[in-house]
Amino acid sequence: MKISRNMHLIIPVETEMGNAYIHAAPISKEVYREHFFVLSKTFSAIFSEGLGVVAGPRVAYLMLESICKKDEIWEGATGVRNTLVNEIIRLSNLVYPVEGKGWDTKPLEVALEREIVDLDEVIGELVFFTCVSSINKPAQAKGLMEQVNGMWNSQTSFSNVTDWMRSLLTLKPADSSGETGSTSSAVSSTTQPQPDSQKSGQIAG
Repeated sequence: MKISRNMHLIIPVETEMGNAYIHAAPISKEVYREHFFVLSKTFSAIFSEGLGVVAGPRVAYLMLESICKKDEIWEGATGVRNTLVNEIIRLSNLVYPVEGKGWDTKPLEVALEREIVDLDEVIGELVFFTCVSSINKPAQAKGLMEQVNGMWNSQTSFSNVTDWMRSLLTLKPADSSGETGSTSSAVSSTTQPQPDSQKSGQIAG
């Protein structure tokens, strides 16, 4: 199975510092091989129940949890919650505005611990993206995520978090149109707004 390794998910989130983003990378082939069955069952259940791209990104985590609890593989050190779900979170970062600097990043795990981001607001989309990017062929995954982006105001990018954040740093401060400068190196499905300078601030290390 060829995982869509180069496709990343960008989820807009609102924080006390202003508009921010969750940048999520796909799981590795090794993680997929360990969890392929439950990921496939979750993906299949979402579409067989008619949830699709309309409701799937919202309920994917709950569907995964329900399936795993029925199979008694959710809890424990080797359970799906402590392995697959934690890996999905580990592969995600918060990209947030900092006044006078532009943008900075912190692991999503840190943002969750400090209650900057509510897990319930993003975990469904992260699990859905994981199912799509790991189970489908790259072209199929891209097509599905384009539909998701249109429904959920998310984005897909072929840049890692560092390169994608650099694209945000090219924003012109006086430009309120939300378009990035011509030097942007990231490829995404939509453009990104500039930081909210009235709310932006540094997260302590």
